[in-house]
Order: sequence, then structure tokens, then C-alpha cells
Amino acid sequence: MIYRAFFFLLIAFIIPQKISAQLDDIGLSVDRNPVFSSRDSLGLLVVEGESPLIDQTIEGAAIEIFGDNIESVLFIVNDGNIDTTINGNLFSQPNDGSIIATFLKDLKSLPFSFSYRVVAVGSIDINSIIIFPIEDELPGLAKKMEIVSGAIPKPTIISREEWGAEDSKGAYSYHPYFDKLTLHHAACCSADDLEEGKNQVYWIQDFHQNGRGWNDIGYHFLVDRAGNIYQGRPETVIGAHVGGANTGNIGVCLLGCYHPPETSYSCTQEITPESREAIVRLFSWISDTYGQNPSLLLGHRDYFGTTSCPGDNVWIELPRYRAEIFDFIQDYFEIPPISIFKDPYPNPFFNAVTFSFELKDKMDFKMNIYDILGRKVNMVERVDASSGRLEFVWDGKDLNGKKLGSGVYFAKPSPSENVEPIKMILLKK
Repeated sequence: MIYRAFFFLLIAFIIPQKISAQLDDIGLSVDRNPVFSSRDSLGLLVVEGESPLIDQTIEGAAIEIFGDNIESVLFIVNDGNIDTTINGNLFSQPNDGSIIATFLKDLKSLPFSFSYRVVAVGSIDINSIIIFPIEDELPGLAKKMEIVSGAIPKPTIISREEWGAEDSKGAYSYHPYFDKLTLHHAACCSADDLEEGKNQVYWIQDFHQNGRGWNDIGYHFLVDRAGNIYQGRPETVIGAHVGGANTGNIGVCLLGCYHPPETSYSCTQEITPESREAIVRLFSWISDTYGQNPSLLLGHRDYFGTTSCPGDNVWIELPRYRAEIFDFIQDYFEIPPISIFKDPYPNPFFNAVTFSFELKDKMDFKMNIYDILGRKVNMVERVDASSGRLEFVWDGKDLNGKKLGSGVYFAKPSPSENVEPIKMILLKK
């Protein structure tokens, strides 16, 4: 048994691990690869260790564990010469299988420390010890911020109801101003489709609420690898994603892991084109709606340097994202309400012709069709047509459903002054 204990002590020294960004987003690491002891007890492995001496007030702490079949985690907290025993809350991280064990308790008698006892069936490694500092930030206003512009349409957002969000556990505080935009990566919780995304976003909310003790999920928006955007906290309220800099800060989290040395599991993902487009559209809407300059967009690491988030594979692209957001906003205001995406085809046609337009915004779309003498012969209408691509087919018939004769016809979309009448030639077989 002595050899086994020595083996686990040796493992603690020689295996370098990286703390996950999810932990970086919720706390501060005070010991990575801590020294611990291990012993056998009735066929189970018992691992025990202690935090360094802590000289700042906290509202809880956590340890990150790698291993199989964790039976229980117990924290022993000494606050003012009184030992308190707390059962750890256990959270299994998606993708890498690590366990995060947390406890929630305000500790203000400085300095102090806490110890932990992990009971497991198989071998384990304690990767890091994290504390949850009590944040002292400017409180928010009791009223909502007003929308500044709102010209750019809001992208499609998966609502809280759609991904099954739990209610907030307390009242929100509203931003007194906006002056920050932040991009994160989850360093866990990768999702390639909508159903995976819903499950991962729910896991993050559960972890933030019941592991960290926050009222709600810390981020305002989350984006999966398919480009789906999920509503976290309302963007008008103060979030919990950059400790010490949450006021005035709208935070967006990319699901997945984008920093190669971040964890012991594969963390080498590259951002997908779908995620990239969603990020640009989302921050463009935020910038326009709340009057924010895209140059404000930072990665989590750019604030205090305590994390690698949002990962090297994303962070290095931030200057390009800022430029793309600028371009998206500028292009939007230069784009006409209706533009021709593709010339009608086939043209000339016998049975039917297909039209393809690009709509800047959602609108009531109408297109009148005239003959060579300028007489209106038909009309195509779409009520509440969505922004983006719009295609429809005209079958060469008049308003009464009668097939028109061979000849030249013109189509004129409305409302749009910039699109010239579209010439078509109808041929009868």
C-alpha cells in the first residue's frame, strides 16, 4: 500500500495539467497540480489534501479531479478556528470526463485554508484548487438600458424556454452603461447541432447556479459549432463571466475547446465557418443596438491575464473578427432593401421561371408582372417574408390562372426603387 500511495504522490508532481476555461470563468486557481496523499480503505482509494493559506475573502471553492468512479468529496473548512464539514457538489465535465467538486460558503476570517477528502473506486489525480473570490463591482441600475439604434435585425436566437433554462435564483442587476464586449470559449461542452447545444448550455447553467452559486448562467449568449445562438442571461443585465469586469460587459461563449494545451483531452478545435458567421452577426447586432464600437471586443484573457480563454485558435483571430463586424455594419447600411440574388432562370422559359432575391429585412414583399404594353397581368405576394434569400416561381399564368401567350413580360418587385424591371420571355410549345 505504501508503494501505491507513493505512486499517486509522484503522479501529482509529474503530470502537468491545465485548468479548464470553465473554471477560469468562475474562479481563481490558487494551486495547480497540488500535492496530495492517498491510502486504501476497505477497497476504496482515499485521497486527501489541503489548500494553500488564503488571504482574501471568498464565497466558495472547488477542486478539479481526473479519474474514475468518484464516490464522494468532502471539504473541511476552517474559518475562525471552527471546522465545518461540507459535502461537495459534483459536476462531470462534458467531453473530458473530469469531475469538478465545489462548496459554497462565505469565508471572511483571514487567513484560512480548507482541506478535502476524495473517495474513489479507481485511481485519480487532483488537477487544481480554485477559489471563488467575492466580487466587488459597481452595482447596476434598477432600470433597463435603452436601445440606441436597432436598425440591424437581431439574429435568430434559441430562447431560454427552448433550451429548457431554469429560472434565475435571484433578481438581476441592470447594466448602468455598456463599454465592453467579450468572447469566451467553454473549454468543454462542444456541440455540433441544436440538440447537443441545448444539453451543453443547460449543463453550464446548472454548473454556474449550483456549483458556483450564481443566480443564473454567467454568459449573455452562447454559440455552438453549427452557428446556433442561445440566449443566456438577458444582455441588459450584469453577467458573471469576467470577474472584476462584468459591469457594462456583454459576454458571448463559444461552445467547444480552442486552446491546444488547455486540458488533458483534445482541445485543438478550430472555429467553424458557421460559428464565425454567427459571432459576427451577433456582435454586429449588439454593437448597433446598444451603441458599442466593435473595437471594444476582447478575449477573456485580455483583461487580467489569468486565463488563456478564449483559446489561441480563437484569440489570434479577434482582430479579423473586429474588422468583419465593422464591415458587416457598414455593408448593412449600404445594402438596398431588395436586390437580385440571381437572374431569373430559365429565360426564355416555357412552363415556369424562378426568381431569386435577397431581402435586407423582414418585409411584406410584392412583385407585379406586366406585359409589353404595361398592363398588369399577375402579382406575387409574400407577407412577412424573412430577411435573406427569397425564391419563388411564376408559371406564366395571369390573375385568373389562364396561361398567357408568348411574348415579353416584365417583373417589378416592391418596395424597391433600385431594382429595374426584370425582362422575361415566355414561349409556348
